[in-house]
Amino acid sequence: MAWSILESWGVQLLQFLTFLVIARYVDATMLGIVAMALLVGQWFQMIILSGISASLVSKGTADADLDDTAFWISAAAGALLLIATFSLADLVERTAAHQGLGMVLRWLSVANFLGALNVVPQAWLTRALLMRPLATRSTISTLVGGIVGIALAVAGYGVMALVAQNLAVAVIGTIILWAACPMRPRLRFSREKARDVLFYGRHVGVTGAANFFNANADIMVIGLALGGAATGIYTVGKRALLAANLMLARALSRVALPVFSQLKGDPPRLAKAFLKIVSATSSITTPAFVGLAIVSDEFIFLLFGPRWAAAADVMRYLSLFGALQAIGIYNQSLMLAMGKPQWQTWLAGIYALVNIVTFFFAVEYGMAAVAAAFTARAYILYPLSVWPVVVLLPLGWRDYWKALRPSVVASLVMAVFLWGFRFALAGQAPIPMLLSTVIAGAAVYMIVLGLVGRTIVIDMFHFARAGGKRVSSTS
Repeated sequence: MAWSILESWGVQLLQFLTFLVIARYVDATMLGIVAMALLVGQWFQMIILSGISASLVSKGTADADLDDTAFWISAAAGALLLIATFSLADLVERTAAHQGLGMVLRWLSVANFLGALNVVPQAWLTRALLMRPLATRSTISTLVGGIVGIALAVAGYGVMALVAQNLAVAVIGTIILWAACPMRPRLRFSREKARDVLFYGRHVGVTGAANFFNANADIMVIGLALGGAATGIYTVGKRALLAANLMLARALSRVALPVFSQLKGDPPRLAKAFLKIVSATSSITTPAFVGLAIVSDEFIFLLFGPRWAAAADVMRYLSLFGALQAIGIYNQSLMLAMGKPQWQTWLAGIYALVNIVTFFFAVEYGMAAVAAAFTARAYILYPLSVWPVVVLLPLGWRDYWKALRPSVVASLVMAVFLWGFRFALAGQAPIPMLLSTVIAGAAVYMIVLGLVGRTIVIDMFHFARAGGKRVSSTS
């Protein structure tokens, strides 16, 4: 668990810092073109490769014939994608009307092919709970890729800096992964094992397809309707939130799923644990994301520079979505733990469909409208995500709201206070404004939370104290 969390946080931090530096040296159009080209790899990973990986990890025990068969299936899929990308790249460029997109697609298709070759050794190490090599591989490859990308961006290579960064991550990651994994594929292919892989993978793939469109429909719609420059600006506004959510989602979901699975035989105890973890998470993430929305102007200006100022509105709306997503992770983990993955598939499909339809109407009013529509959809449909919780656990809607109420109320009071506070300080330089807003907001939030949610504060203190003792006793 420690190595998994280290990998998640370390990689996301390195990626964000690299993105932060490169964004100062490339223009919005270049950034948007690469963002659109990367969608191909994300689609391939979420719909095809994730299903193959899940079929191996879920096996629980080593199966050489299954591993060999899965390797050749993933390698064949990667080769087909490579050939298709090279063949269709120019057509995609003409259709999307983004000059340079074809060249970027061809180069990144090499990284996608390497990703296909890495599925089985990565699943093999995961199944064996050997997380340290995976963390080492991700951290080193991301660091090397960041150095390559930054060096080329500073030297003026533009879009090729972003391409080289992704290729370096793929190549270095592949070398380290295969050096760490003792498994070597053999020239064996079992039809029976292939049926097992494809049968299991189709369920994961359907969910992956829905999640892909749910997560990326905004970028696709903006890229087609508003062009590469708008896509680049939108990507900057979304990148900080994406890094925070990936760090948070990955760490929390890896903890929540096994805990809920262990407690599913005792529904009352599971319900109590679920409400406590939701309440504790909300008490930390809700004020953080609300605060991020409030300081988005200063955040974008100081980290990315004044030419990305238009990204602040995008970040403001998406930060409010992040506050909801942080607690929604537990609803998904509960459905998986209770053996209801098909419920999650249906929810992801509904969200994706509503997103695509909503974005096509909202894009007419600009990037900020798309971000606002994304967040509005999330809040309006969130009860659908809570419904499985009240069905599967012995708790009601009022119990769920009661767990969230202290942090929500304290965050709203903080937001109202900061609106007046910042109005009084209008005209201040970005750094003093940012620091004073953070300090004042944190103070107000803690005071109000202590008044309306004293139990949460006490629980968090005990959790921190117990964790400190555990670290001391094992060090």
